[in-house]
Amino acid sequence: MTDMEKGLIRMLNDNNISTRQMVSILSYLRGGPTALPMKKKDINNFRTKINRDIKASNMTKVLDYFRKRQTKDPSFFYKLDLDEERRVRNLFLVDGCSIEYYKEYGEYISFDTTFMTNKYNLPFSPFVGITGHAQSCLFSCAFLHDETIETFLWVFETFLEAMGGKHPVTVINDQDKAMKSAIQLVFSNATHRNCLFHIKSKCYNRNTKVFSQHEGLYEDFEDIINNSLTIEEFETLWVKMIEDKNLQNNKYMTKMWQTRHRFIPVYFKHDFFPFIQTTSRSESINSRMNDNVGPTYSMMGFIREYDCVIEAINKNERLEESYSNQKTPKEFIFGYTIEQQATELYNRNIFRKFQVQLKATARLSYKETEEGKTFEVWPKSNQIHNVHRIRRYTV
Repeated sequence: MTDMEKGLIRMLNDNNISTRQMVSILSYLRGGPTALPMKKKDINNFRTKINRDIKASNMTKVLDYFRKRQTKDPSFFYKLDLDEERRVRNLFLVDGCSIEYYKEYGEYISFDTTFMTNKYNLPFSPFVGITGHAQSCLFSCAFLHDETIETFLWVFETFLEAMGGKHPVTVINDQDKAMKSAIQLVFSNATHRNCLFHIKSKCYNRNTKVFSQHEGLYEDFEDIINNSLTIEEFETLWVKMIEDKNLQNNKYMTKMWQTRHRFIPVYFKHDFFPFIQTTSRSESINSRMNDNVGPTYSMMGFIREYDCVIEAINKNERLEESYSNQKTPKEFIFGYTIEQQATELYNRNIFRKFQVQLKATARLSYKETEEGKTFEVWPKSNQIHNVHRIRRYTV
């Protein structure tokens, strides 16, 4: 391994390039796989030595990096939570661009702590939002020592400090009792919602036999949760489904009923959750991190990737802004005046979402059952097999 190759490996290691990719690059420079005198294991061993050297001074390098960032970007904010021996327990950071995103789009946040991202086993905890172009943005992130109420209180209070005291209007996260308690204490006026996808997934995993044994249960379950338009409708149909399928003693279904106001969509009709019912936006950020950093990487390696994510978000937002200003829809679905009005009011991505909803209105049929008072609504294209699919509404 030449000094030049060692220097190249150090540079690639700093940029979180995988060992497999390093082997490919070094082989190419040597003239082919057979010309490379070292093995993958040799490169792995050298990377371990590099990371061991980095670990000894990693937090010092992180702090030096933060100070340099603040000289270039005065609004860059970071905060450390130290233990009795002055070791870092929790770390929080946010750059100036993300603060501006929060000022503009900070009514809604998604918060998730499920991704373990570095060698110190500190969960990566991003605060994620949605921009006016319906794209994910990263408001800030933290590394947390544990998932206790005290830790969540620290990170939420630090978040408010960094964001000038502006509170979110709505918050969504996975089910976690400590997090729920901290949200209620710090974001006391925010509407707190749990991830619908995870709750339904747990229900299916724990009731595989139940769903397979009861014909039509899956269709009723999805229909009642996703398509109920009023709380009264949901509660009436849910109770009927439980009675019809004899599921009164099903523990998970009972738990879902007891906590229904935390995740069922109809309970959040009047709250601001932009195009979202799950923590998928947080998971997409986690996925990006997972592709480029892992449990063997140092804190400094992660922060470099964090900067790359921020830059990618800024680039995508600039592109969408440019597309919306330069391009207008070439054709309408129906040619309604309302579509023309929507092109003037909405940007490109939001107009597409509007068209999806407009198109969905053509999938329903309705008839008046009592003059001036009651209508029945049902899917136009599907043959009705279940009475739940016919909905009666009073106007």
